[in-house]
Amino acid sequence: MIKSSIFSSLISLICGILAASYFDVHWIFIFTSWATALVAFIFLSQFGRQVYFFRRWINLNIVVLLFLSGFLGYQLNSPFTYKYNFNDIAIENDYFIGEITEYQEGKKAFDKVIINVQQIVKPHSNLYAQGELLCYINSDSISISEGHVILFQPVITPIKNKGNPGEFDAEKYWNVKGINSMAFLDGTTIQILDYNYTFSNFWSASRQYFVNVIQTYVSKENQGLVIALTLGDKSKLSIEKRNQFANAGAMHVLAVSGMHVGILLAFLQWIFFLIKPLRKRSLYLYFALIFIWAFAFLTGMSASVSRAVTMFSILAIGQLMGYKFFNLHAIFASAFFLLIFNPHFLFDIGFQLSYLAVLGIAFFYKPIYKVFNFRYKVFNYFWQGTVIGIAAQIGTLPLTLYYFNQFPNYFFLTNIGLLVLASVSLISVVVFLLLHWVPVVVDWLAFVVDFIFDVLSGFIKFINTLPGEVSIGFTPHYFHVLLLYLFTVLTFYFWNKSKELYFRFSLIGLFIIALFLIFDREMNKSKRELVVFNHYNKSVVIKENRQMFLLYDATKPQSESSINFLISGYQNSVGVNCKKIPIRKGDVFDLENNIMVESQADGWNIRYYDKKIFLTNTETLKDSTEQLLIVDGPWNYAFNFKNADYSVNDKALNLNP
Repeated sequence: MIKSSIFSSLISLICGILAASYFDVHWIFIFTSWATALVAFIFLSQFGRQVYFFRRWINLNIVVLLFLSGFLGYQLNSPFTYKYNFNDIAIENDYFIGEITEYQEGKKAFDKVIINVQQIVKPHSNLYAQGELLCYINSDSISISEGHVILFQPVITPIKNKGNPGEFDAEKYWNVKGINSMAFLDGTTIQILDYNYTFSNFWSASRQYFVNVIQTYVSKENQGLVIALTLGDKSKLSIEKRNQFANAGAMHVLAVSGMHVGILLAFLQWIFFLIKPLRKRSLYLYFALIFIWAFAFLTGMSASVSRAVTMFSILAIGQLMGYKFFNLHAIFASAFFLLIFNPHFLFDIGFQLSYLAVLGIAFFYKPIYKVFNFRYKVFNYFWQGTVIGIAAQIGTLPLTLYYFNQFPNYFFLTNIGLLVLASVSLISVVVFLLLHWVPVVVDWLAFVVDFIFDVLSGFIKFINTLPGEVSIGFTPHYFHVLLLYLFTVLTFYFWNKSKELYFRFSLIGLFIIALFLIFDREMNKSKRELVVFNHYNKSVVIKENRQMFLLYDATKPQSESSINFLISGYQNSVGVNCKKIPIRKGDVFDLENNIMVESQADGWNIRYYDKKIFLTNTETLKDSTEQLLIVDGPWNYAFNFKNADYSVNDKALNLNP
């Protein structure tokens, strides 16, 4: 009964949040409806229980109340609905006053910060303002951190996607965080006004302190990995190492999540249990919970960490109160409380994958575990860890294919290795940070941390050397994702219930969907296409004969990482290898007889089957009697956009033969 009521409450809340994200209804109407439903609930709960006619409506009233709570909560937590949103009241050349709430040191010239705007400075008065602004600051000439209140003059631009195929959806990512505007700031123009000592700033300062400790004692090669695994900050991790972990199916190690919280909780319970006075009244468990909440705040309280600490806390409190809490109760209850706190968590990819992983473990662990029964504890331990990894992978696979278009083929092997390495790595860093103030011990502990992380990196590199370490090019529709989940659940349900006929039918359905996705992937690989990217350097992709060629303007400076970032999303979505070809003035790229790219002084002349395209550099258009598609883009600073046949300033140009 408790489980069903928690589940139905969660579903009602989620439906309200989803409805609010799709329908624009004035908050006053929703608030009035919510208040009416609340009054009705109070009346029915006090007086309706005695009358059968009213008693039937109590559950329906609760559903409506929670639905409206989700709807209203989403609206109230959305900065875009604020009456004093800075986007609505600021004009050009206005000065802003705001507090830095997030600070991330960049690898290049700019650091990324999020500023909570508080005031707009006008000639005669300061106007109250709300909302958060994403800023990139050239901070070489100024030292700032989270908590600083600053005066600055931004040139605000909306956050927009470039419209390139397979690109990261930055617009949606920042909208979920309540941010839709950005600005670039020069550190020399920023004036520091004050510093706010708050609870969150205390943890931010503590996090930066531990980052400095790691950078002082741990080798440069391992610093980024140690910081990512322990503190959840992946900004200092190299792109190469990040891709290695993604291909091996080990990205969950880099994002502080339930696995980290579970390892730390088990370790802390064991440590505190060794202290005899803490065994009374289960004090060791209270101390362990306090420490994992501190760890959650230290790592930034991401959606996945919030889920883990909330769920473990509910389980622990239930046990202390004498309840035999089944894990589904804790899963649903933690999701309910987190969505009440922040409805926008529902659209966070980390939140979605975190809950799907733990639901996969809850539903699929037992049926898979029963397949083998090992007599020896060592084998049984590794089998349990492997099953947990498989169950979590089943829970997240459809959504992983949808978001990232790839599948790590050796995930089961990765999980076996990480079963030991992830635990040892995290515990070693925790011990190192706790004892870093001891002069002699810290050097030995740093050596141990380096050794363990060298082994971890070596293991991930080994997985990446295996043939076919990752399959890319999967592009399922959202409908396919739902079908995959439906038939996966049905297959395991009928297997567990020993209903052989239904099990076969559901397995066949699952097999058909998988075949369709594989067939669709192969069709995408064979599709011929030419893409002119929305990029500051001329960049053209030609996909032909299951091979992709990226032609880019080599006359302008462009880093290898910039090129890879431009093409990686598209390459993952089409699933073919990419050959990068630099094009200089006078170069000619000829592919068979139907495709030719020629670089000239005034632009690129492209022949693509029966189509002729010209990527112009200047205001002077190519003098030709032939039918040309004149294309302009961000690479051309002088051209009058109105004269072009097509501009890729808003969206890439896609052409097929």
